[in-house]
Amino acid sequence: MKTTEVNKKIIGKRCKCIFTGLMVTDTIEDIKISEHTTEVKVQYDEPHGWGNQLYESGWAFGRLHDEFGSLRHLEIIDDKYQTIRITFSEPVKQIDRMFTQDYSLWGVVNLKEWIDNFESSRFTQIDQQTAIITSEYNMDNLTQWLKKNIPSIEIEYIK
Repeated sequence: MKTTEVNKKIIGKRCKCIFTGLMVTDTIEDIKISEHTTEVKVQYDEPHGWGNQLYESGWAFGRLHDEFGSLRHLEIIDDKYQTIRITFSEPVKQIDRMFTQDYSLWGVVNLKEWIDNFESSRFTQIDQQTAIITSEYNMDNLTQWLKKNIPSIEIEYIK
C-alpha cells in the first residue's frame, strides 16, 4: 500500500502485512499520518511470537518522501467482507460480564469470542466502547443478534 492510499476509510478492513518477515493476516485498527511518515496499526488474527514476546498488534509504516517501510507490503484483502463500526452504550468489559455470569448459556467468556465463533466473522475492539466487526456473509445475522442482545448506540456500515 502506498502512503497516499492511507485514510480513515481503511479502518476495519481485513489485510495482510509483514511481521518479522512473514505475511500474516489482520484487521486495520488505526492510522497515523505525520509530517514524515504514514502508519497503519493492525490487530493480528492470532498472536505472533518474536523472541520471548507475543505480539497481538503492530504498526506498518511508510516514509512519505520515498515510500520506504513495511507499509508497502500491506495489502487489503477483504473485498468480499462487510464491515461495521459499532459503538456500545457501555464499556465492552461490562458487556463481557453477561457472558461470564452465564457461561452455561453462552459457552464463551466474552463478546469477542462469541462473534469470532460466527463463521468468517472477526471482532476487533478499538477503544473501550467501540469495535470493528467484519464478516464475509453473516453480517445480517450478527447485526440482528447485536441489536437484540447488546446495548449499542450506533452501528455504522463501512464500505
